[in-house]
Amino acid sequence: MRQILFTLVLYIAPVFVLLGQKPFEGFEFFGDDSSIIECKITSDFKFLRKEKYKSAYQPAQFTMYTSEGDSATITIKIKARGFFRRKHCLFPPIKIKFSKDDFAGSSVQDFNKLKLVTHCRSQPAYEQRVIEEYLIYKAYELLTDYSFRVRMLRINYIDKGSKSDPGWNYAFLIEDPDQMAERNNAVELSVKNLHPEHTDRIVSTIMPVFQYMIGNTDWSVQAQHNIKLIKINDPTKYFPITVPYDFDYCGLLNAPYAVPPEQLEIVKVTERLYRGFCRTDEEFQEVFDMFIAHKEEILGLFQNNDLLSDKNKRICLEFMKEFFGIIENEKLNKRTILSQCRTNT
Repeated sequence: MRQILFTLVLYIAPVFVLLGQKPFEGFEFFGDDSSIIECKITSDFKFLRKEKYKSAYQPAQFTMYTSEGDSATITIKIKARGFFRRKHCLFPPIKIKFSKDDFAGSSVQDFNKLKLVTHCRSQPAYEQRVIEEYLIYKAYELLTDYSFRVRMLRINYIDKGSKSDPGWNYAFLIEDPDQMAERNNAVELSVKNLHPEHTDRIVSTIMPVFQYMIGNTDWSVQAQHNIKLIKINDPTKYFPITVPYDFDYCGLLNAPYAVPPEQLEIVKVTERLYRGFCRTDEEFQEVFDMFIAHKEEILGLFQNNDLLSDKNKRICLEFMKEFFGIIENEKLNKRTILSQCRTNT
């Protein structure tokens, strides 16, 4: 009977203190569990906002809860991060530095600095965009393992520097680039001015079609802007692989601050523009078929998400269905994607 009860406790509360075990021993943020983590971060957020342009970490406390009401608290460090969002957001994105000692037997020991995408501002519309961007990452994960894993958190922010707290908000963690590379038996590369056609041909077709699906033009392989490069540890696989991230400028989110670059000659981010290079009709069709095969799963991510408002769910689904209507129609995809593709120059 004792063994049965012990096994049950292990199952419902694997991250908390059991028989002298450290609170977060063996815990993985990006494992098979995709449930929402309920947690609390306590720090001087007033100071964080004031000093958001500086790169220094400040102390914080991270508390995680289980559905059974148990909790465990560890000390972490946080700092503001990002470029545009750091300037625009009243509550900036954060980088969290976990202590390796708290995560024995976990990948966090090797990859303990994680990006946290936050709600930016207090209006409900901004939190909806956090959820939508999280779902974009999950959608790309359906198409390829060469993608960043993410984990949704519901966080109670406690501000030690102010009488009022930011309150409960949704946010999500992004897998460390080195962890994503290691998971794919690869290493991260930093190569300046690499021509996109010198990257893996299949992935460099899937990725731009995905960017077209979400209406994103805010990326560049050559500038490594919102793109990471990884190289497979296999001498027969010579070409680097492109891995996209940071989708807040896409048309699917349609953030109020998102505007397309003037040189692209599109009026708004909700106007799709294909920025990938040309492929044969057969190559394009193979990728279109891949997206169509995952159509119900991709749409289901948004349709079945209870955190999205009915209005935002409808807008997202309409935008995505428009894309599938294009790739499922030969005349439409030739008039848009195939006619807009870039030549090898």
